[in-house]
Amino acid sequence: MARGGVNKALVSKARETLISRGENPSIDAIRVELGNTGSKSTIHRYLREIEEEASGRPDDEALLSQPIKELVGRLASTLKQEAQAVIDENHVRHQNQVQSLMTRTKELEDTLAADKKTLEEKESRLQNALAELAASKVAEEALKAKVTQASQTEEKLQALLAERQTQIESLEEKHCHNRESMEHYRTSVKDQRDQDQRKHEQHNQQLQAEIRTLNQTLSVKQTDITQLNKDNGRFAAELSATQKDTSILESEQRRLIARLESKAEEADSLKAQVSELKGQSAELDKLKILNEELQTWKAEASVSIGKLEAEVSFKTGMMNRLLEEKKLNVGDQLALEQGSPIIP
Repeated sequence: MARGGVNKALVSKARETLISRGENPSIDAIRVELGNTGSKSTIHRYLREIEEEASGRPDDEALLSQPIKELVGRLASTLKQEAQAVIDENHVRHQNQVQSLMTRTKELEDTLAADKKTLEEKESRLQNALAELAASKVAEEALKAKVTQASQTEEKLQALLAERQTQIESLEEKHCHNRESMEHYRTSVKDQRDQDQRKHEQHNQQLQAEIRTLNQTLSVKQTDITQLNKDNGRFAAELSATQKDTSILESEQRRLIARLESKAEEADSLKAQVSELKGQSAELDKLKILNEELQTWKAEASVSIGKLEAEVSFKTGMMNRLLEEKKLNVGDQLALEQGSPIIP
């Protein structure tokens, strides 16, 4: 659609449009952009005026005086150095804090590992001591049973020995009575021999038979006495051996009781050490909580540093914009002093 007239503003707008698209703002291109409206001479005249105005813009950096340029450069450099110094200082402080926290964390972890190892060793020693204590108790019970059995055996042997002694004494008493009876009988026979020879002769065989019987009985009793004496000696030897075994068992019992008391004291000591280690473990748990809080603080510090860097970047951009505005203000002032029109 053709337009009804071309002015300087339309030509300037068409030129800026072509430049923004990266095209060469020639006369023909501007005329096509304007819809093939306007003469080439008019477009050429407007285009020349626009170029002249653009070449003489007061915001050109070349129009600024050297002292102003140096002042602006020093201000920008100083602002940049101060911002970088703040960033470097915060970064160094943050790195030191992180290194300190990492060192402290490593120390706490090493301490925790050492305490855990010590606790495991103490618990192992406690378990071994308790196992030995239980074994000692079992051995003591078995020893007590053996001692009781040995005591019962000794009592039985003592009773049997007393019974044998009683039997020996009874047999000896009977033997004495038999001897006395025999002597008395011999005396009676001798007294009556002269008075009653015939009766004595009649009863001679009977008496001889009785004597033989008594002799046989005496021989049997002597054999029983000999056997009882042998049994008495054997029982005495068994009693001595039993008493010796009883003494050994009692000594072993005393030794086991002393060892049991020692193990009980060691178990009490280990229990106290375990209790102390549990307290240290609780303290380590507190240190872990403190470490977690320090890690949280570290994360918050990183966020704060990020915010600070963003703030510094924002202030740097703002400073740059202020410098640009100062340049524009200086250009406007120069334009006013030279009497040139200010193009917005």
